[in-house]
Amino acid sequence: MAKYLVVYDSKYGATKELAQAIAEGLQADIANVETDPDVRPYELVVIGSPIYGGDYLESVRSFLRANRPFLAKRKVAAFVSAAAEWERSAGLTGEEDDLLFTQQEYAEGLAKLAGGQVVGARGFGGRLVPEHLDDRDRNMLEWFYRFLMHEPLKGFDTLDLEAARRWGEELAAAMRAS
Repeated sequence: MAKYLVVYDSKYGATKELAQAIAEGLQADIANVETDPDVRPYELVVIGSPIYGGDYLESVRSFLRANRPFLAKRKVAAFVSAAAEWERSAGLTGEEDDLLFTQQEYAEGLAKLAGGQVVGARGFGGRLVPEHLDDRDRNMLEWFYRFLMHEPLKGFDTLDLEAARRWGEELAAAMRAS
C-alpha cells in the first residue's frame, strides 16, 4: 500500500484542521513542518500553508528548501488556507490586479515550489477571528481589507472541512489509478 504524508504549518489553527481532514480522507500520516518529518518513505507528500501578507509561512518555505532534493523525486500536492475567498474583479487593472491572487493560484504556486510531480492543488477558505490576531497580522489585514476589499476587517469562518476530507479522498483515488 502506498504511503502518503500531509505536512503543514498553521498560525491560528485553521490550516491544521484542514490538514487533519485531508489526512483523514487520504488515509495519510500527518506532521507539522516544525517536527522536520522525513519525506523519503512517502510516495505522495501534501504540503499545506496559510497565506499571510500575501505569502506562505516561512516555516513551510524553509521545509520545502530543505527537502527539495527528496520532494523532487515524489508526487506532491499542496493546499492553502486563506481568510478571504476572493476572485479577480472586473475592472482591476495594473498594480491592483498584480497584488491579487486567488486561493487556487496560491495553492498551485506552493505545489510548484515543492519541485516534485504535481498531482493536485487546492485553495480553501479560512477562519478569521480578529481578536485572536497578533498586532502585525491585524495591521496587515486591516490594510488588505481597506485597500483591496474596500470594507472594514471583520471575522468569519469559511472552513469547509468536509470539502478538505473529500479532496483527500480524491487524491487517494488518483494515486490508486496512477
